[in-house]
Amino acid sequence: MMTMSKLKFADPYHENRIEDYFFFRWKLLRQPWGQPKGTERDDQEENSIQRMIVDEDGNIIACGRFHLNSPHEAQIRYMAVDTGQRGKGIGKMMMEELESLAISAGVKTIVLQARENALEFYLACGYTKVKETFLLYNDIQHYLMIKKI
Repeated sequence: MMTMSKLKFADPYHENRIEDYFFFRWKLLRQPWGQPKGTERDDQEENSIQRMIVDEDGNIIACGRFHLNSPHEAQIRYMAVDTGQRGKGIGKMMMEELESLAISAGVKTIVLQARENALEFYLACGYTKVKETFLLYNDIQHYLMIKKI
């Protein structure tokens, strides 16, 4: 059984694992809806703070990132936890890491677009649901959420 002390945060760029990181994002967030590789990336990658959590064997088990929308507002995107690792507090660890980094950058507000099946997770992390927004791939309802930090 894996213990939380065996997990570590890593910057995929500094670890020279950026392609592994993007593959993990694609596998969890795009492949299940038949989307091609490349759809897990956007035009904010170069301006974003990327993080992954790796286990003691170096396997990526979670990912997430944020970019600045303004000097005081960050947006979290591409949060994912390996399906076999969900419910163990790993997503919460990732949120705390991203929020801490955002605070260090001077951010006062974080926004995100939550998939409907993740609403309870983000509510438990202190985010407030603002409104229903878009339907991704004609299947995945998203909601704008916000947190003052």
